[in-house]
Amino acid sequence: MFKKLRQTEFFRRLDPTDKPLRYRWILTAITFAAFLLAGLCLGILGLYFATGTYKLPLLEFYLQQPKLVLLNTIPYLLLCLIVWLATNRAWIGFLSGGSFCLMYSFTDFWMLSARNDPLFAEDVLLIQEAAQISDGYLIITWQIVLAVCLVALGTFIFFLFFRGTLPHFSLRIALPLTCVAIGALLYVGPYTSENVYKSFSVWSPLNQWFDTNRYISRGGIYPFIYSIPSAFPQEPEGYDADASIAMLQEYATDAIPADKQVNVIVVQLEAFADLSKDSDRFIRDAYADYHRLQEESYCGKLVTTVFSGGTIQTERRILTGFSTLPSFRRTSWSYARYFAEQGYVTQGAHAGYEAFYNRVNVNKNLGLDAYYFIENHFSDIVQGIPKDNVFLPEVARLCLEDIHAGNKVFSFNVTYQNHGPYKTVMAKTSNEYVAADAFSATDYAILNNYLTNVEDTGRQVAAMVDMFRNETEPVVLVFYGDHKPGLGSSGDTYNALGVDISGKTVESFTNYYGTEYMIWANDAAKETLGNEFVGVGPTVSPNYLMNVLFDLCGWEGPSFLKMTDEIMESLPILAVNDRVIRNGALTTVSDLNQADKELLNKLYQTQYYLSQDSDGSLPSAADK
Repeated sequence: MFKKLRQTEFFRRLDPTDKPLRYRWILTAITFAAFLLAGLCLGILGLYFATGTYKLPLLEFYLQQPKLVLLNTIPYLLLCLIVWLATNRAWIGFLSGGSFCLMYSFTDFWMLSARNDPLFAEDVLLIQEAAQISDGYLIITWQIVLAVCLVALGTFIFFLFFRGTLPHFSLRIALPLTCVAIGALLYVGPYTSENVYKSFSVWSPLNQWFDTNRYISRGGIYPFIYSIPSAFPQEPEGYDADASIAMLQEYATDAIPADKQVNVIVVQLEAFADLSKDSDRFIRDAYADYHRLQEESYCGKLVTTVFSGGTIQTERRILTGFSTLPSFRRTSWSYARYFAEQGYVTQGAHAGYEAFYNRVNVNKNLGLDAYYFIENHFSDIVQGIPKDNVFLPEVARLCLEDIHAGNKVFSFNVTYQNHGPYKTVMAKTSNEYVAADAFSATDYAILNNYLTNVEDTGRQVAAMVDMFRNETEPVVLVFYGDHKPGLGSSGDTYNALGVDISGKTVESFTNYYGTEYMIWANDAAKETLGNEFVGVGPTVSPNYLMNVLFDLCGWEGPSFLKMTDEIMESLPILAVNDRVIRNGALTTVSDLNQADKELLNKLYQTQYYLSQDSDGSLPSAADK
């Protein structure tokens, strides 16, 4: 049919083959102009599907920003032009660009609809896993059918009407290469520029603190291209997957003996730090309940890698034992997976929304099979973000429910109370922990507002412990603070307390990054494990906290833990910016002796393998 149409008198007149060169250039210019319009249409089509379930209101937000529309249009336009110029067939050029637009947009739309998680570049590398979970996600809507029809119609129109061709073969080589070069320059320029990415605002109905919302607010193909560099985490120097496997196979993975299994409940306390250990300028003890618990617990100091924020850094270091963190958008090994292999139920809760740090998807990749958020659980109990007086007893109840059903439980939980910023005006409900005449009005308000919530956290932690105190099943509770609170601007409030957080000395460095951990066990757990769980523990980085726990419990544990035991002995604190504390001295990785450098390299190699190249399981020593 197409061939017969092309042979009619009307279309033969459009055929540039036997026309003068000037006529052919005019047709080529018209075709180019048509591609500019078609590229814009594809860009808007892609933006429509990038809205997910928000549809027209979010599309209107996109269209109000010409620069954003342009960044989401250029990739489709360039692809159309490259194929057209290389093949001398305009319809093939449009079909290529349109098909790519549809494939990307539909996949992004399906992910947003099913998981509220857009398509990142790293997801393309996980096509096998995506196929396994895609069943039921591939919904065909009338918009999808219409989009396919529009691209088909556009292809037909280009086939019939736009006949512009390049008269010289050399141009068919040079011009596509020029388009590729332009694309490469745009990629290393605006498309991967953090400044350009941050210049766009988040659509006002969405929470600006969610990574997913920041991504969605920047359209479709543009944020996808921006995410490409993060899809390829840098391999450690000299990385070899087989060598990493061999390193792990030097150690056997030991199961937890059936008669030594206890329930483990971990609670990360948001911005919880014992300031009374750093300063004597308090007139009331905000930590009285917490200090009483410490007397019957095993306690130590945690030196994190973050200050004021970065909750997820501490959280995932403890879950995995890794010193550096990937995105975890793929299946990774974790301690939750080890507990699951021992027959434990792995679950947990966060007193926030599931999109925070994409926990709803990442926690599954880390082996936490059931996880409770505001959306799927706490909204039925309380409006808004649950405070500790709601969250902690509910965590305990959920754990006890599983325990009383005959299961052993590994539960990993994250609170929200004490999250900054802290009001600079004294709240009516706040208590007085520092004297008004000893501080500025701002510092006075910040400290009292923060410590009022901290005292309540200590009270709720004690109440949670009491829920397990007389439980006949063995239970071990692990509490720790994820980072120091950000008090005041540039550390002014810490200065007012007389606390040095400059980071220039070991003391000030640990003042800045230090929090505490506390491990408590009920009588049943003490009897099961033959340990009283009291005393002072070592000062460690978050990635070693599970090493401390396993040692207390007398468990040999997985091969990765055994390997990191050796590293912890020499390098117990792995800090930020390649800084470490060794033998009580703050130093850098480059200044370590060769033996310590080799230990660190062992950690870097194996954790990269476990997070990037493994299926989430540890290699067996028997496979050597």
